Amino acid sequence: MHIHIHDGISIGHIKQIFNDFYPFLKLEFFREPHARFERSSELSRIPDHITIRNIHKDAKHDGTIEIHPTQTVGNVEKRFQTDFALPVQVYWIQKGKWVQTDSMDAFTLKEVNELSKNDSDEFLIEDYEEGFEDE
Repeated sequence: MHIHIHDGISIGHIKQIFNDFYPFLKLEFFREPHARFERSSELSRIPDHITIRNIHKDAKHDGTIEIHPTQTVGNVEKRFQTDFALPVQVYWIQKGKWVQTDSMDAFTLKEVNELSKNDSDEFLIEDYEEGFEDE
């Protein structure tokens, strides 16, 4: 997958492109970078409607990021930060909720997407089975 980053692209558009390839993962962008295996502060999350030109006026805003399933979560996050000055955090589904992958930076996107999918499936099955108990 390739994402062309430029001044006019919104955070929401970048997130949608990523999510189209990894439906059980999502990206969130932040104003402050985080260290490997650390969480980002939810207070510094950047809203989806913000365009790249409005984040860092002096950063490089034109280029392409290439993302492969075999890349680690930490590598993808680092590439956004070093290449475009965009602090990003990958999220996955755990116990039915979106959570940061702070402890999973060494896992590949493919692995985390599959774990997230399996967790999502488990909650669908539990919800389905609970419906039968009510009858």
